[in-house]
Amino acid sequence: MQAPWNGEKVNLFIRSLAIIFIICALIAFSSLLIAFFERGNVSFDNLDFRAVFGMLSAPYCFLLFLKVAVTGHAPKSWIPWK
Repeated sequence: MQAPWNGEKVNLFIRSLAIIFIICALIAFSSLLIAFFERGNVSFDNLDFRAVFGMLSAPYCFLLFLKVAVTGHAPKSWIPWK
């Protein structure tokens, strides 16, 4: 089962969106680390399914968009590092 994009070259607009996503993800991750080290702990009391799904899918999306931003081509499979 191949991905529908299968290594297609992306245009400059899509590549710039991927770069913006990477920058925003790095800012969000660094602010989470700063909050963790300033307060000593981060409260995860009100986690719902959407929050858990978002935290679990974030590394995959980060790697997918990083591949697009660096190479300018979509990954050839569903796994971006393959």
